[in-house]
Amino acid sequence: MHAMTRPPFSIYQRTKPAGTLALVGITLLLALPIKAQVNLGFEINSADAPAVPGWRARNDDIAAVLDASIARGGTQSLRVDSSGDDDRRGFSQVIDSRDLAGDRVRVSAYAKLENPTSAIASLRVRVDGPDGLLYIARTQQMGAEDAAGWQRIVIDAPISARAERISFGGEVTGGSTVWFDDFRIEALYARTLPVPSNVASRYVERALEVIDEHAVNRAQLNWPAYRGAVLEQARGAVTTVDAHLAVQYALAGLGDGHSYFMSPRQMDNLADRPVGNARTARALRAPEAELLPDGIGYLRLPGIAGGEHGDRVVFAETVQGLIAEFDTGASCGWILDLRDNQGGNLWPMLAGVGPLLGNGEVGFSLRPDGERRSIWYADGKAGLGDYVQLRVRGEPVRLRNPNTPVAVILNDETASAAEIIASAFAGRTATRSFGAATGGATSATRTFPLSDGAALMLAVASVTDRSGRPLGGHIQPNELCADAASGQALNDQDVIRAARRWLLAASGVRGESGCRLAGDSASQAAR
Repeated sequence: MHAMTRPPFSIYQRTKPAGTLALVGITLLLALPIKAQVNLGFEINSADAPAVPGWRARNDDIAAVLDASIARGGTQSLRVDSSGDDDRRGFSQVIDSRDLAGDRVRVSAYAKLENPTSAIASLRVRVDGPDGLLYIARTQQMGAEDAAGWQRIVIDAPISARAERISFGGEVTGGSTVWFDDFRIEALYARTLPVPSNVASRYVERALEVIDEHAVNRAQLNWPAYRGAVLEQARGAVTTVDAHLAVQYALAGLGDGHSYFMSPRQMDNLADRPVGNARTARALRAPEAELLPDGIGYLRLPGIAGGEHGDRVVFAETVQGLIAEFDTGASCGWILDLRDNQGGNLWPMLAGVGPLLGNGEVGFSLRPDGERRSIWYADGKAGLGDYVQLRVRGEPVRLRNPNTPVAVILNDETASAAEIIASAFAGRTATRSFGAATGGATSATRTFPLSDGAALMLAVASVTDRSGRPLGGHIQPNELCADAASGQALNDQDVIRAARRWLLAASGVRGESGCRLAGDSASQAAR
């Protein structure tokens, strides 16, 4: 069995009933090791109270406690209080998927709502591999309530050969109280299920056709074995919704670390408004800029995905407007902060930072068939090959000093389109990067709609830097620096201090009027 390090506990116990060592509510199939999970029925009290063993809160101030007054099985449950419509509270634990027999896991739990009209209880399951997320699902309470008001919630998740960790737990949204009890883990084999319906089979076959034609990793697959495993995961499916699991399994099996599945609901939400990340639907964060001490401009570039074309144009224009606003004061250069930018749509980001980057080719997209197209910025336009993908309206911003030094800040949440931006700056004169290695999702993706409104977000091309060298995964910064502590002021962060020191050195002589470039000192410092 693989050793696992559990995170700090942060769910607190209110009551401490007798009989604390009984394990209740754990039913395992196919020899799943019992040590892989802890306290699924909330019956174990910690010797180091007030922590609830095995579980951790997903936000530090979660109002969650063991409750001996209400229980479905045993003597207690976990009570979670949510304060409002936008308040999502969650708890989870992690197990090692390599301890599981089978190629599918079923996670279930029971939830009881104090006020069903004002709160929603959900079960959340996430599967990760060596390159990050493979599968994620959230399902609300379903089915009829029993006599005591408990409802069962179930999620089936595919477990590919690349899977390493499974995170599962409960969530509450809305202003009410929810009790959770009797979590259960079952390891399953898809081959034991009945053959899929014709509808489900055609749906999965169509997804496989798209993958076969367009996936960047297609040549690396043992196609007969891969296709057979995917079709086996389709067993038991009747509707297209049932078949989603097999399609997700197919995408996880590509091993590119970037392809993923979007449900019809996710696609509808993505069309309604822009978000900070398509896959997780994190809220869109506005670009931010300010003038730091010593005449250094600071620009934080978040990710953007979805919405309409006009939303993306406004985003690019907002970024350019911030650069124009602080350009005069930024006499010693700029800090471009790409931390926590998980990517999305490249073109509004590229058009936005274009004034800092400068005109020209910044990289190339290389398809498996050998087709190569340039990625470029020029005078307010961002494009691919011969086509403009996005342009700002009106006169584009131009820097007062186009050779100003730029420090780029990275962390392990910098991913996808943000990594392409980082690579674009890596090839720019008078530029240096700081922080930590990026997330490693450096391929180019394309959206392929499916018949029910879902879509494949498929990695279809590799990306190279402007010299033609493949990015090939994680981008390493020029200078490794610790990231900020939670709540730490910007000017107190080690990575910002390191960037500022370099900018001052790269900018040459500094006097009362600020910094200026001294000869080729910026390019010397950038090497």
